[in-house]
Amino acid sequence: MSDNTNKAFDQAAAFQKLWMDSMTGMAGVWSQYSPASPAPEETRKMRGGMLKVLTETWDQFMRTPQFMEMMKSSLNGALDLRRFARDGMNRVHEQFETPNKTDIDGILLAIRHVERRILDRLEGFEDRVADVKDRIEALEETLQGQTRPSKQPQRKPAKATKQSSNK
Repeated sequence: MSDNTNKAFDQAAAFQKLWMDSMTGMAGVWSQYSPASPAPEETRKMRGGMLKVLTETWDQFMRTPQFMEMMKSSLNGALDLRRFARDGMNRVHEQFETPNKTDIDGILLAIRHVERRILDRLEGFEDRVADVKDRIEALEETLQGQTRPSKQPQRKPAKATKQSSNK
C-alpha cells in the first residue's frame, strides 16, 4: 500500500483509540453511581467526572504530532483557498475593468495622505492668522495712542488770476 493509505489508517486508528479511551473513562464514571446517594448530587458528580475524562483524553489527543500536523495542513489549505479566491476575484475585476480591493485600498490611502497634509496646512494657517491678528491689534493700539488729524479737508490756496498789466 502507499504511504498515504498507511497514513490514513494510522490517523483512523489514533482517532478510534481516542474514542475508546473516552468511552472507557465515561463508563468508569457511570460505574461509580450508587442508588443510595441523592439524585442531584450524584448527577453532578457524574457530569463532572465525564467532563474530566473527556477533557483529559481530548487534551492528550490534541497534543499528538498527528493532530498538530493535521491542523497545520488544514490551516494551510484554508489560507491557500483564501489566496486562490482573492486572486480569482482580482482577475474577475480586471476582466470587467472594475476596481478591486487593492485599487480601493490605494485610493483610500491616498485620500488619508491628502487629508493629513490639508490638516497640517490648516494648522499652519491657524498660526499665521493668529500672528496677523496680533499684529493688527498692536497697530490699532499704536494708532489709538497718537492724535489723529482732523477729518476736514485742507483747502488749496486759490490760484492767482492774471490781471491785465497792460492798462
